[in-house]
Amino acid sequence: MSAAPEGAAPQAVLPEPNRAPPATLRFGGMTFVASHGSRTEILVEARNMLVPPGASTASLEGVHLVMNHPQTGKRAFEMTCEQGDLEVETSNFHAEGNVEGRTADGRRIFTSWLRYDSDRDVITTDAPVQIVDGRHRLKGRGFVYHLKDSRFVLKGGASIVQE
Repeated sequence: MSAAPEGAAPQAVLPEPNRAPPATLRFGGMTFVASHGSRTEILVEARNMLVPPGASTASLEGVHLVMNHPQTGKRAFEMTCEQGDLEVETSNFHAEGNVEGRTADGRRIFTSWLRYDSDRDVITTDAPVQIVDGRHRLKGRGFVYHLKDSRFVLKGGASIVQE
């Protein structure tokens, strides 16, 4: 880039003619696998995936996600949602829209959104949540679910209904 003569007004940098900006990539029927050694830790399937140029996060539609316990390799959590964002480098995940999950011991989770934090190995939400555990329904204003020991911590306003 050359400098403008002293006192001259700066000039705009124009894109090269006939060169379109990079397009967002769109994939149908996408599967993403994060593994450690021979163990699959996270499996994400999506009806569609959108990846903007240079992005480290993929936007997903029609999502099915399976998380396996890092030590045992057994299924720890499974969920579906309408859409989500997957950080490819970290495997962090944000799910939205009719989120339905199931823990390894059969508890079912219903909420509008949740987030998986791979550094802490927890799933969290601040949205209203319903957890169905056999004949019990637990309701609260969010939760923290610790994957390694299958432990829930319900946030404020929790109630239990036995059927």
